[in-house]
Amino acid sequence: MGYPSAAHRGSEISMATDKREAWRRANALMEQNRPEQALPELWSLVDRSHVVDEELVARLRLMGRAYAELQRPRAAATILLYLGQADAALRMSDAPTDQARAEIQMGRRIDAAKSYEKAGWLGHAAIQLEEAGDDRGARVLWERLADNPALSTEPYTQGLVRFNLGRACERLGDREASRKAVVQSMHLLEAAADGFETRGLRERAFDCYQVLLTLGKDGAFENLAEGYLNCIRILKEDNLKYYVLQYFEDFQELALERGELHAAATLFREAAQFTRRHNLPYERHYRERAAQTQVQAAKKMLAEGSMPEMAENAYAAAIDLFNDLGAYSAVRDVYAELAQLDLSDKRRARYSRLRNRLAEVPDEPGKSVPFPSYLRMDTAYPEIWRLDVVEWEQRGDAAETMGEVLQDPKWPDFTRRRALLCRLHQLGSGETHLSPDTLVGLAGHLGRVEIYAALSPLEALAEHQDARVRAACTKAVRSLFFKRSFVLVMKGLEDEDGAVRHEALEAVSALHFGHAFDPLQRIYRMSPNPDVRRAALTSIGKIASVEAAEMLIDVLRQGDPDERKLVAGLLSRAEQPEVDTLLRRAVAAEQPGPIATSMEKILRARGA
Repeated sequence: MGYPSAAHRGSEISMATDKREAWRRANALMEQNRPEQALPELWSLVDRSHVVDEELVARLRLMGRAYAELQRPRAAATILLYLGQADAALRMSDAPTDQARAEIQMGRRIDAAKSYEKAGWLGHAAIQLEEAGDDRGARVLWERLADNPALSTEPYTQGLVRFNLGRACERLGDREASRKAVVQSMHLLEAAADGFETRGLRERAFDCYQVLLTLGKDGAFENLAEGYLNCIRILKEDNLKYYVLQYFEDFQELALERGELHAAATLFREAAQFTRRHNLPYERHYRERAAQTQVQAAKKMLAEGSMPEMAENAYAAAIDLFNDLGAYSAVRDVYAELAQLDLSDKRRARYSRLRNRLAEVPDEPGKSVPFPSYLRMDTAYPEIWRLDVVEWEQRGDAAETMGEVLQDPKWPDFTRRRALLCRLHQLGSGETHLSPDTLVGLAGHLGRVEIYAALSPLEALAEHQDARVRAACTKAVRSLFFKRSFVLVMKGLEDEDGAVRHEALEAVSALHFGHAFDPLQRIYRMSPNPDVRRAALTSIGKIASVEAAEMLIDVLRQGDPDERKLVAGLLSRAEQPEVDTLLRRAVAAEQPGPIATSMEKILRARGA
C-alpha cells in the first residue's frame, strides 16, 4: 500500500491551515459586527467538495446569522430549513413560498397550501391539499387554475391541469365532471405533442404521451395504445433500450389484462424484433409469448362463439412462430387443436396428417430468457402531471426551483448541499434586481447541481440581454446530461455573440450519452458551421449504439473529405462489436472505389 508523498502531505496541511485561518477570520469579523466581510470567508469554507458534516453545520449557522444581521431573511431562512429548523425558518422569512416549505417540513400541509395559495401558486397548493387528503379543496384550486388566462396559449400545461382536475373529480365520485376534464386534457395534450414534435422537441412530446398512457390505464384502450406506442417510438429513437423493453413489458401486460390478445401478440413480436436488432438475449422469450398469446386468442374466440375460421387464423400465426423457434412439440399441439375445429373434413384431415408427421421430431434446443426485473427503472413513469405544473408556476426562478430540491429527501446530501449554495447565491446577494455578475455565478451554481430541475432556470437566464449571462448558461449545461439540455445548446449555437457560440460548441463536444444521439445528429445535419458539424460527429462517435455507428458509416460515404477522415478514426476506435458487422455489410454493398477501400482499411485497423 502506498503512502502520500511529502508534497501531498504538505498540501493537505496547508489547506487545513487555510481553513482554520478563514474560520478564525470569519468569527472575528462577526464579533466586530462586520457580517458583509465575514460572508466571503464563510463561503470559502462551505463551497468545497468535501466538508465534514459537523464543520458544515457550524459554518452554516454562522453564515445564517450573518445573513440575518444583513437583513436578508430569505437566505437566513434557507439555512435554517436545510438544518432542519423549520419552525425558526417559518419565523425568519415572511415570503409565502418559504413559509410553505417550512410548513411542509413540519407536516402542516393544509397550512402550506394556504401559503402557496397566498403566493398565487394554485397548483402547488392543490398538490398539498391532495397530500393531506382534501380532494374537495384540491378540486376547487385545479378549477381556478384551469381558468387562468395565462394558460390559454399553453396547451401542454393546460392539459396537465385538466388531467389533475379529472383525477380529483374521479376521487370525489363525480364521474361526469371527471370525464369532461379528461377529454379536454386528452385533446390539449395531443395538440401539444404535435406542436412539440413539429419543433423537434421530442422529449417534451414524450411527456405528453406519458400522460396520455396514464389516462388510458383508467379509460379507453385506444388512448393507452396511443400513449405507449408513441413513448416506445421516442425511446427507440433515443436508443434507451431497457426503457423500451420496460414500456413493451408494461403495455403487453395491460393488453393481456384487457383481453386485447391480438394487440398483445403483436407487441410480443415487435419486442422480439427489437431485441434481435440490438443483440439482446430476450428474443426467444418474446417469440414464445407471441405464439402462446395467439393460441390464447384462438381459444377465446371459440369460447365467445366466433367463426372457427377466425380461430384457425390465430392458430396458424402461432404455428409460424413456434416453427421459427424449432418448438415442434408446441406445433403438434396446435395442429391437434386445429384438427378438432368445426372445419371441412378435408382441412381437419390435413391438420391431423401434419400433426402425425411431426410426431417424432424433437424440439430444437434454445434457452428462453425473460427481461429481468433488476433492469426495470424506478423513474420510468414520473408524475409529469404534477412536476411540470410545479415547474410552470416557478417560472424559471432558480431560488424557488432549488427550494424544492432542498426539501426533497429523495436527493442525496451532496445534491441538496449544492442546491443550498445555489439558492443562497441568489437570495443572499442583497440585490433587488440581480446584476449580470451575480447571474453568471448563479448559472455556474445551477450547472453544479447536475439535475434535470436546473434546466428551467437556465432556460430563463439564457434569455438575458447580457451575453456574459447567456454564455454562462451555455457553459453550465455541459454538466447536465439530459436531452432537453440541447434546447439551450442549439439556441447558443445561433447566438449573435461569439463567446456564447463558443460555449455552445464546447457543450456539443461534452454532451455524448445514449439519448443525445437524436439532437446531435440534428445539429450535424442542420449546422452550416464545419466546426460544429465535426464536434457533433465526434460526440456521436462516443455513443455506443448501432444507430450512431450506422450514421458514421453514412458520413463515410457522403461527408466531405475532412468529415470522412474524422469518421474513419472514430470507427477504427469504436468499442461496440456491431461496428464490424455493419462495416462488412457496407463493404459488400459498396461499389469498388475509394469508399470501399476506406471501409476495408478501417476493418483491418480494428483487427476484423
